[in-house]
Amino acid sequence: MHFLSLAALPFLVSAATAAPTCNRSHLNSTVGLYTVQEGDTMASVSNSVNRGICDIARLNRMADAMIPFLTGEQLLIPPETCTPDNSTCLLFPSNNNNYADCVSGGPHTYNTMKGDTIRTIALRLNITVDAVSATAQGGVSDPDALVQVNNELKVPQCSPSVCEVEPYQLIYGTYKDLADKFGSTVGQIMAFNPTYNHSDVARGEGAVITLPKNCRNLGDNVTVIS
Repeated sequence: MHFLSLAALPFLVSAATAAPTCNRSHLNSTVGLYTVQEGDTMASVSNSVNRGICDIARLNRMADAMIPFLTGEQLLIPPETCTPDNSTCLLFPSNNNNYADCVSGGPHTYNTMKGDTIRTIALRLNITVDAVSATAQGGVSDPDALVQVNNELKVPQCSPSVCEVEPYQLIYGTYKDLADKFGSTVGQIMAFNPTYNHSDVARGEGAVITLPKNCRNLGDNVTVIS
């Protein structure tokens, strides 16, 4: 029986856990086209084509990468990369639950989309679930239940508050990228552009949207109006 020296163990552990080297010359560098099949999700498409969720979302200028697809719609598939991005375009719940009770600067309504729940809408608007539930027509008992598509939901607003609004050509990226850069929320941008999901693949120049920016309260004391 042969025994290994203890001094060799760190090297062996390091070698066993080291990530495989990515050879960029072997990557597919072309832009492809994918037709959505029944039952497809962003995660399943990402796995199928071996591309990052956020890489796909940004090339298709998606409002939210997690909005369910429609069967038959077409997606641009980006070139392959050694570092696929599966997270930076996604909205995650805050660890400290630090949400507002109202939206700064508006708008006053949000049009519901396929796959929406009160919880996802609240996350997009960066406000509490209770705040959205309180203004939802008829009240909502289950924040995780799917809401009716194309419903106009009242949004609680902070008063006084303001947003600057301007036209913006979205060439590449997602609404989260815009919200982080310009000082608004994904939900506010969606509310200003209720018919937009992602850019049509034929529109290579990008989509023109209405962009709320620098949304803020005008003072320390605000009231909630709806």
